[in-house]
Amino acid sequence: MTLLLTALALGLAGLDPAGALVVAGALAAGARESHVVLFGLVVLVGTVVLGTTLSLTVGPRVAEIDWSVFAPGDRTVAFVEALLGVGLVCWGVVRARRPTAHAPKPRSARGTGPIALVGAGILFALSAVFDPTFVALTVIAGRDGAFWSAAVAHSVWVIVSQGPLVLVLGAMAGGKHKGVVAWFGSLWSRLRPAIGRLVTGAVLLVGAFFLLDAGWWFVTGELLVPN
Repeated sequence: MTLLLTALALGLAGLDPAGALVVAGALAAGARESHVVLFGLVVLVGTVVLGTTLSLTVGPRVAEIDWSVFAPGDRTVAFVEALLGVGLVCWGVVRARRPTAHAPKPRSARGTGPIALVGAGILFALSAVFDPTFVALTVIAGRDGAFWSAAVAHSVWVIVSQGPLVLVLGAMAGGKHKGVVAWFGSLWSRLRPAIGRLVTGAVLLVGAFFLLDAGWWFVTGELLVPN
């Protein structure tokens, strides 16, 4: 039960509308519904398979590592934080001055055929390894080495984190996807500016904290957050 609650929480933290946006774009470009469903299934099932496999192979080894031996000294931490702080603050300022500026993201395949959409689905599933919540669940679910618990945990994470995609696929099964896609697109267009400002604020806040922590070390010789 604890593992499932953890997967649920991590799924909420990793909520991603990108899959639903890809589906909406593919449908608008004239893709067949069956091909779009295939893309969705590849994303959902592929991510579960990837996560379960990594949990059973890599997860236990990662969990057994004594990370304390790799802990850097305070001087190194302060230096890295200063670099990260400067980079994040600069990026936040650019975003604030140009609201449309954002970090580059991989583009999905332009084709709407089954091969293109399956390929896009595979790449989408593999990109989960860059999601910190997915990585965290991979390690946590791999601690006991049980196949079914890892599979169920990753299934919960995928269903929650890809909730918008699951919603669109469910609407397609009920023949009401056109209305759902239109509603989702309209909702996202309204929320996107607010989300962009929220991300900009978070970037500036984290960058400022890194600079404050590094500056505090240079002044006092101690970090605000002990290493």
